[in-house]
Amino acid sequence: MKRWLQGWLRDAPRWLFLAALVYAPWAYGGTTKESIAGINLLLGIALLLWMIALPFQRKTAASAGDNPISSWRMPRLFLVTSAALLILGWFMTANAVSIYDSQFYVFIPVRHWIAHPRGSVDYAISAAWMLRATLLLAVVVFVADLSRDSRWLLRLWWTIALAGGSIALLGLLQKATGAEMIFWQPAPASAHGVKAFFATYYYHANAGAFLNLTMPFAIGLAVRTFQKQEPAGVRALWLGLSVIMVVAVAANTSRMSELIALGLILTLAIKFSPDLFRGLSRTERSLAGVGAVVVLITLFAVAQASRLDLSMQRWQTSHETLSENGRLLASRAALTAIPDAGAVGFGPGTFRVVFPYYTAPFDRITGVWRFLHNDYLQTLLEWGWLGGALWGFLFFGGMAAGVRNWLGRKNQNWSPRYRLLLPLVIFSLAGIALHALVDFPLQILSLQLYAATYLGLGWGSGNWARNIRAES
Repeated sequence: MKRWLQGWLRDAPRWLFLAALVYAPWAYGGTTKESIAGINLLLGIALLLWMIALPFQRKTAASAGDNPISSWRMPRLFLVTSAALLILGWFMTANAVSIYDSQFYVFIPVRHWIAHPRGSVDYAISAAWMLRATLLLAVVVFVADLSRDSRWLLRLWWTIALAGGSIALLGLLQKATGAEMIFWQPAPASAHGVKAFFATYYYHANAGAFLNLTMPFAIGLAVRTFQKQEPAGVRALWLGLSVIMVVAVAANTSRMSELIALGLILTLAIKFSPDLFRGLSRTERSLAGVGAVVVLITLFAVAQASRLDLSMQRWQTSHETLSENGRLLASRAALTAIPDAGAVGFGPGTFRVVFPYYTAPFDRITGVWRFLHNDYLQTLLEWGWLGGALWGFLFFGGMAAGVRNWLGRKNQNWSPRYRLLLPLVIFSLAGIALHALVDFPLQILSLQLYAATYLGLGWGSGNWARNIRAES
């Protein structure tokens, strides 16, 4: 009974986390208050159970003669940076100077601890954002621990690929049927309603960013099936899912998503093609060529059914819309606010209540801006140059740690699945980092969750050589 309880405590938070990865994109990508609350609840329960299970894992490993849980550790730079971010963010929240009244458009002063140092301009928004940030930073550590188990790493890999494939399939079905809105929601009452939706995402660029985060994992599984000589049915599953996701990105109509997807596909082709064709005979190479032609024909047929022509029309009009794009003006307005943001910013998540006060000189900036369409500038406004530097180090440091371990000597002791997965993580993070220059993918909870998961793999990859078993 005791062993069963220990196994349940170890596995339950991991299954819950995988459930959160599937739920997050399907719950409107984590863009509604209900979906955000649901994702936070799933993550909170999973992380709480994981922390309860850690002492039991230590005892079990010690009794079995394995390396105890204390033998794995997160990089010290990650821990210091995360602690600094949490201290800064929670201090800004606790020392908030006001709460914004969205009905009367005024800031209502509140009592704060320290008069001179700055605090958040909206206590409620910053408190909600810091809860999310705390959970996401804990996810990074959680995934670093989970990834040491090669079986659970593969389950995580499957979950990511299947979640991405399901969103891609739904989006293509909506395109093919000419749906005016997400299937289970009524069509917008006017032309000013939601127009650029895809699958469960109200904004197509967020859907495109999600597909670009998950597509490399599906392609990686397809490559793995050929490397391991898996049965034909398994190969067809992952190859077909990869094709569906590629077509979905093309049909999505987000031009930045399409450019990034093209770059990812070319990078993956350069990385994996030599290994795939090196061990094939002449007959097998001929069959592979025929298969590639069949895939291209299928790709074209699915693209036609999914109204890929709409995406082409957006590219044809791109030169006309670029000069009229309000995002460039919004970025200019944000730049004027950076000196006022200072070292610590206006407070986590407060962009939407601060930005309207800097748009007056720009007459063509209209409407409500919840996000800036530039994650880097928005981070500087909310966190200042100090907080922005800490977030930048956390994100790009995770990528750098992954690159170092991938290209270093540690990977010589890794099993094939680890050596195959890590470059997929790095390429996916690079893609969303580029997308963040012109959109706001890193402000959306589902995308933040997947990015945190990948950062856990990057930061935690230094522990793989110590603890993993030699499994393919």
